[in-house]
Amino acid sequence: MMRDASEMDEHVPVVDEVTGLANRRGFLEMLKMEERRRARYGGSPTLMMVDVERAVAPLAPAEQSKALLQIAAVLADATRDTDTIGRVDDYRFVLLAIGAGSTPAPISGRLRLFLELRGIEAAVTVGSPGNLEEAWRELDAPASSPRATLRLVRSDAETDAAG
Repeated sequence: MMRDASEMDEHVPVVDEVTGLANRRGFLEMLKMEERRRARYGGSPTLMMVDVERAVAPLAPAEQSKALLQIAAVLADATRDTDTIGRVDDYRFVLLAIGAGSTPAPISGRLRLFLELRGIEAAVTVGSPGNLEEAWRELDAPASSPRATLRLVRSDAETDAAG
């Protein structure tokens, strides 16, 4: 007996098996629900991408899993209960900050502090305000596309060069 697509979708995981956070599919489902809520009631949520490739990619696979768990815990500690965190690919986490207001500076600053204190090299990209689906497309674009990226933790060479 053939199952219909909606029944098959119910069995597709929405949780990342390494971190326990929402995976890409689960996060996008939450993003769509929040965009509908925002369109109806207003508000100014902020969407941010946290790229940890430089910190995680050089590690052995077993160490990568440990590092990803640590990063997930740091992000959870740095965010509010109303925020949603997901892991959307091997080295990228995404944060949906509900009610963040028109400026993401306090949240990105808090992320920077928490990651820096734990020695995690990462970069955060803040999506354009407004429509969440448009912000997602902007953030999920290939790395070669122009994006406004804020360096959260500088490498030792960058720190030495800065003085």
